[in-house]
Amino acid sequence: MNAHILKCLLLLFTATKILFAQDNTEALISSSNEWPMSGGPNGNYKIKTTQKVPIKWSVRTGENIKWRKTLPEGGQSGIAVWGEKLFLTINPPNENPKHEDVLKKYDVIKNKYKLLFKKEEEKLSNNKDLTYIQLKENLAEPLKKWQNSLKNNSHYQKASHLEKKDIEKNLMHKDEIGKNYAVFNNKLKEYIHSKSKKLKEVYTSFLEIEKEKSGGAISKDIVLLCLNADTGETFWEKTVKGTFSSQYNYGFSDATTPCPITDGNNVWAINASGGMACFSMKGELVWQRTWEPSSGGKPFNKQFDSVLFEDLILNVEPPEDKDTERNKEWNYVHAFNKNTGKRVWVTKEAITHYNTPILGKTKEGTPALLIGRGGPHGVPERPIGLSLISLEKNNAGNALWNWEPKESNALAGWGALSTQHWDMNKASWFYKGNEHITVNSQTGKLISEKKLNTVNQYNYDIKKGKYILSESVKIKELQNQRHCNISDGDYLFYMVRYNPFIARHNVVAGKNEHLEVPRDLDSQNDFIWKNEHTNDGLNSKGQLNAFDARTRGNGFQKCFLGSPTIINNYVFFTNAVGMVYVIDANAKNFDASALVAVNDLGKSGETWTVNSLSYANGKIYHRTMKEVVCISE
Repeated sequence: MNAHILKCLLLLFTATKILFAQDNTEALISSSNEWPMSGGPNGNYKIKTTQKVPIKWSVRTGENIKWRKTLPEGGQSGIAVWGEKLFLTINPPNENPKHEDVLKKYDVIKNKYKLLFKKEEEKLSNNKDLTYIQLKENLAEPLKKWQNSLKNNSHYQKASHLEKKDIEKNLMHKDEIGKNYAVFNNKLKEYIHSKSKKLKEVYTSFLEIEKEKSGGAISKDIVLLCLNADTGETFWEKTVKGTFSSQYNYGFSDATTPCPITDGNNVWAINASGGMACFSMKGELVWQRTWEPSSGGKPFNKQFDSVLFEDLILNVEPPEDKDTERNKEWNYVHAFNKNTGKRVWVTKEAITHYNTPILGKTKEGTPALLIGRGGPHGVPERPIGLSLISLEKNNAGNALWNWEPKESNALAGWGALSTQHWDMNKASWFYKGNEHITVNSQTGKLISEKKLNTVNQYNYDIKKGKYILSESVKIKELQNQRHCNISDGDYLFYMVRYNPFIARHNVVAGKNEHLEVPRDLDSQNDFIWKNEHTNDGLNSKGQLNAFDARTRGNGFQKCFLGSPTIINNYVFFTNAVGMVYVIDANAKNFDASALVAVNDLGKSGETWTVNSLSYANGKIYHRTMKEVVCISE
């Protein structure tokens, strides 16, 4: 070969390698134009490319939408892409009735029950029934206190109308005022019911249809789909078995949460309800295995995501039964040989199920995985904090360092609820609400602790038609959007919970900036500010298989959104109602100039998603509960 040509090819190879080696890790071999797992070729949700990057699109208008593929059921996984094939998982389709038919039936039975109840109550009142009168009087004071309690409950007041009923039920089980009200209210209701056999029968029917109205479906298994990346056509689908039934499309993840993994030769799917399977690119089963999720499936948030490193698949599971060194109630990172499914090693340090570990490399070039422990709802793994796990062959599975906060889990453990982003210099950790911690990723030593609740806030003034800056605003009860966070150099970006803001925090200077974003787009594709919109929670067949009412929130509600993705200098945030905000990571000021685009993934009020987008070969692939979309300029 000509020496000049050889030199040019060598330079091209080196440039390509540098181009796709984002920050602290290198792309998987031959995967620079693919998206082989949840975090992309680098495993960190970041990529540099010279190919086109779609910035502006709309599923509603068809702008820059190459194809759309209707899904028979919802799911939450990211999308793995290799060549002409893409992979994602869904929950198994079922024959539940359409929700609109359930609602019609519900209205008929509800109205019948209310009418009979009212007639029976009027009869007791007219007859001056002493027991009824006494029960009514006994209820008056508890009812007043209950109404005042709800009025003063900030969590209840902030919740959407869809969430409020569940919050009321919870308070009537746990709160003293709520429990007291429930006791007196139930006594009155039971007495009225006791006076009419017909009323009791209708009430039983009402409770049955009310439960059906709430929706929901469960399954142990998930379905792996292989689609044509150029057309959306289905190539094949396979079932991946699990061992523990999981709710469909729970707002904090479900059995389908882990993204499939592919290396171009095989594809692996992880069922967070206790299963894993390997298939050829043609859909032929290579191997499969099952396990029991921790403590019968608890914690219920299975937010960890898939990781492929060389010949290893990294998964989060409790220890094997024969393992006497590890706590049976805790979860650990397990490494499996991708070709055989055999377990290779298990970390000594535990990981919380909430936590999403991230691949990277140290300054010395050591490949590693950052994991975290801590959080609410009784997650058991200890000690709370971070561990950087070596992936180097002679030290694989061992911790390079461990870091523990001084404060208790109630305050400090919430960092484990985040996607565990890091680079070769520093690692990110959140305290509950008001502080962000930076840890030295070389030593595991604390670098700094910065406040998040004093911010320069850019609010959009509708009357003036522009952003107005309010400096040094004190934010109360700040909650960043768990998992919807990503780091880039000295900046940490995250989505604010309950309010429509994207946040930028300088981890060195401690400066905080909040940028208000539109909640929706109108028919002319113009921004809609302030007015929140919810979603119906329905799949493409009109079924309400998502039981949790929080699924039907306003996009900034309490849930676990997927990690943002950074492509070149663009940060892509996706909220729960399918609005995708494109932010300029290099913006000098975090004002209007930083908001590059606002895109939609479907009709207003009918779109829901909690996964991260994927990018491959100049195209963005995204999904909702109803469909997969291919975005291309």
